[in-house]
Amino acid sequence: MPPVYSPELEQLKAPQSVYLWPVPYVSSWVEKGLPAALPSLVYAKIGSAALQRLNDFRRWPAGWNNGAGDEIAWGTLQNLESFLDHAHFRAGSPPSLFLTDAGHLELVWEARNGSEINVEITPSGANYFLQATGEEGGVSAAQLADIAARTAQLTV
Repeated sequence: MPPVYSPELEQLKAPQSVYLWPVPYVSSWVEKGLPAALPSLVYAKIGSAALQRLNDFRRWPAGWNNGAGDEIAWGTLQNLESFLDHAHFRAGSPPSLFLTDAGHLELVWEARNGSEINVEITPSGANYFLQATGEEGGVSAAQLADIAARTAQLTV
């Protein structure tokens, strides 16, 4: 005989606090989708640790940093996919991936000469800093391939 649904049984399966109070369901922590090619690009270009960090970051709700952190916008994920599609990194020296308080994804890595390259992916494009040349600025989503090519010239 199949199990019968009962609210009492469902309550027993619901998460409970130490004090047996029900744990509130937080919808922001629910799995959110990713652009189709993003997981494989992250894995192939910056590694399995970065893919795990991305999966963790995308679950963080608004307010994650004592109320100051924003969640990752869909546009940021799409722009990360576009940037990584055009980016090239030195073998064995992939970028580190971080989440900013603004909900942007930041990639930081070392250029050939040991200087730092910093690219912050935003919903509208990217902000960048190239330590070797002292250049910093912002680009639109349409210009992500250009900044990926410029960073590749310093990297590979």
